[in-house]
Amino acid sequence: MYKLDEIVVEYPASRDGRAIDKAFLLDKVRAYAAHYRHLPKRSKVILWHGDSLEFATRLLALGQFDVDVILPPNCQAQTLRDLANLSPFYSGEVLEDLPSEMVLIDEYSDEHTHPEQLYWPCAEVGAGELVFFTSGSTGPAKAIGKTWRAINTELATLESTFTTNAEAEFVAMVSHQHIYGLLFKLLWPLRYGHRFEVTTYQYPEHLAKRVSGYNTWFMVASPAQLSRLTQDNVLIPVRERISKVFSSGGPLKDDDAMTLFAQLELGVTQVYGSTETGGIGYRDVVSKELTPWQPFSGVSVSQGVTSLLLCSPLIEEPQRALDDTGKVLSDGCFVLTGRADRTVKVAEKRVNLAGMEQRLNAHENVANCVIVQLQSGRLGALVELTHDANSATTNKETSSALKQWLSLEFEAVCIPRKWRYVSELPYNSQGKLVYSELEQYFV
Repeated sequence: MYKLDEIVVEYPASRDGRAIDKAFLLDKVRAYAAHYRHLPKRSKVILWHGDSLEFATRLLALGQFDVDVILPPNCQAQTLRDLANLSPFYSGEVLEDLPSEMVLIDEYSDEHTHPEQLYWPCAEVGAGELVFFTSGSTGPAKAIGKTWRAINTELATLESTFTTNAEAEFVAMVSHQHIYGLLFKLLWPLRYGHRFEVTTYQYPEHLAKRVSGYNTWFMVASPAQLSRLTQDNVLIPVRERISKVFSSGGPLKDDDAMTLFAQLELGVTQVYGSTETGGIGYRDVVSKELTPWQPFSGVSVSQGVTSLLLCSPLIEEPQRALDDTGKVLSDGCFVLTGRADRTVKVAEKRVNLAGMEQRLNAHENVANCVIVQLQSGRLGALVELTHDANSATTNKETSSALKQWLSLEFEAVCIPRKWRYVSELPYNSQGKLVYSELEQYFV
């Protein structure tokens, strides 16, 4: 067991540049732990807070007890009403739409005796699970439980793999409510004595202002954010302050990765994995040469019949079939070729949607796209055009040209019937597309 007082550095965090000291952080953890000690064993607590420091102190306090912590993907009223069926206990931000059946346990104590000692959450302390929700990218969101053993194993892997600059501080553009942001923005620096910036920067202009100065930074972002950054990269003047850029939660296009490498003189470290599997591998794409994924230490990927197979200390079963197809190389690295679960039937013809998207993205006028199967069984294409696309061309003319482009590889009956054009694909706060919500664009 690791005592929090021993692993948290003197100034573990800052808020827009203002330092936050260890005593302040640990006092808040102790105060919340005094509230939470009254919870029955094996309780479930719903935790939401938009502020990363308030969230972190509550999470560490809950981690002192045998309590499962449920992390909502958002704080929408319906989301919280659904989660109220799992537990009445709520910790975090006071919300106007908080369901009446929820009990705010942050104000739920009749004593002020604080625990003498605080520990990093682990099985020995008796901490319960963290419960995340997938983005619902291929259907309704589902709950995924992660033990602190798995969380701590992954944190140790991140530290041993990537910490080449122990003085670097962490700054993020992604939410701590999802596993990527939680691991990379909060838990990794807290567990291994690095500093982090509390504020989550929605706009790169604000982030650029924050990272200017004398410090060096590990930047945590989503593929969608990085893709937009390539068009007007305000980080170029402060690139010497950025030691590493991480991208996860979805695929980063090779062209965007190479553009960022040219702009920042730094390769983007892409991390491949999922909520269910944990981290699987990583790579930096800096040229047009094929760049395989390097498995993390202790992780191996093998060739299956219909998809890649995973062996990892972060999963319970000996082997798990992944949702991705690919090729495993002789040195154990691997290449991804598509999604195993995105092959659908259109008019009795099998169509791989990922392959069709790849073909469409290769067109000079397409910046990004997503193809979905509609309730009618036909396909719909949601397209983000490049800045160089001819503005004088009508959507009808553009659709005709893109259909012709796809017809070079796909049969006519398989080509999308409905086409919609957007200025930007509708990524969620985790940088992912929620496929179950995309059909509304084709109504």
